[in-house]
Amino acid sequence: MNGRFIGITAAKDLRRRLADPAALVMWFGLPLAIGAMIVALSSGGDGAGPRGRLLVADEDESFVSGMLAGAAGQGPLGELFDLTPVDRDEGRRIVDAGDASALLILPAGLQEAVLGEGTVEIRLVTNPAQRILPGMLEEALEIVVEAAFYGERVLGEPARRIADGPPPDSDFFSNDTIVELSTTINTRVRELGDTLAPPVLTVEHVAPDESDASGTPGFGDLGLIVLPGVIFMSILFIGQGLSSDVWEEKRFGTLRRAVFAPPSMSAFLAGKLLAGAGLVGAVALVGIAVGVVFFDLPLPHAPLAIVWTTFAGVALLVYFVLLQLVASSPRAGNVLTTLVVFPAMMLGGSFFPFEAMPAWMAAIGRWTPNGIAVVRLKEIVAAAPDAAGLLTAALAIGLPALAAGALCGRLLRGAFLMR
Repeated sequence: MNGRFIGITAAKDLRRRLADPAALVMWFGLPLAIGAMIVALSSGGDGAGPRGRLLVADEDESFVSGMLAGAAGQGPLGELFDLTPVDRDEGRRIVDAGDASALLILPAGLQEAVLGEGTVEIRLVTNPAQRILPGMLEEALEIVVEAAFYGERVLGEPARRIADGPPPDSDFFSNDTIVELSTTINTRVRELGDTLAPPVLTVEHVAPDESDASGTPGFGDLGLIVLPGVIFMSILFIGQGLSSDVWEEKRFGTLRRAVFAPPSMSAFLAGKLLAGAGLVGAVALVGIAVGVVFFDLPLPHAPLAIVWTTFAGVALLVYFVLLQLVASSPRAGNVLTTLVVFPAMMLGGSFFPFEAMPAWMAAIGRWTPNGIAVVRLKEIVAAAPDAAGLLTAALAIGLPALAAGALCGRLLRGAFLMR
């Protein structure tokens, strides 16, 4: 008799909840929405970084200007910018239209100024709508200017001979000239070797200490760090929403009729908890499925994760029902549960993962009921469940929930019904 009554009560509650699509969207959509945001943030689209468009107006068309323009399209800058040769006027029109990051103008006389005597102005016209890429280009250009100044002081004479090209009566340098230039450059660079390239830093590779390794690779994944807290955020909202149903039962007279029905009030409460377990289990299934699909949660651990989440969620629901039963009115019950649910989310690893909290706050949060559940769920999804720790956590959550459930039964039969 009690079993049938429990089933009827659970089915009734589930039908009522299915008639409230807004609440279902929030409860089930929260893990999906957070999971989608994490995927979007961590995937970075197709993996390519931002690229800018650099326009180069080479008005000197010399050996030096060609090297400078080529350097802007190679190395680290080449990974950030697409190089496009243009003339000055066309480049300004493109930058003014916002279709390029910057315009680099290499004026006529650049090579003569760099390798000889004189001055010349290299102009960089940037797009005011962009900050980061043009700023990086400006920093790189300042380094190039400094390098050209000191390079001319060291290698000016052989560089000028190379830039002037071979003698008028030949298309190539003679072997003796090439040997002479190479020897001159090598000698000057070697003389300044200790000055040009001193060892500023000494890099020593140290293998990580195995004793410091967590042994749980899932903890290093953003999704598996955040997902357990998000799942229990949904469950806390479910607990708050379902717990207020006792006031609805009282308002409609269902609770009074249940008191005088042959099944015990404990069976009535068990039916409501069974309906809550169904909703919590469904949310856990959705959240764990997100972890399997997007965050490489080991599939063999998914059933245990769902069972653990459902068990802990039902225990949290019992706590919320008790809070409603000790409140003096539906409004007071809503205020009381709200005062509990948001601090519980904050401390219990739902708003912020424990890894991002101050040590003292994380230490407190790990001992809250939902914090205990989140910690053990993280171990499960990270493929490192501790059987002894899981059993201890189940007792720490379950035994108080049993006591709270017994007290709920007494209140439903007595003080709560008489208010």
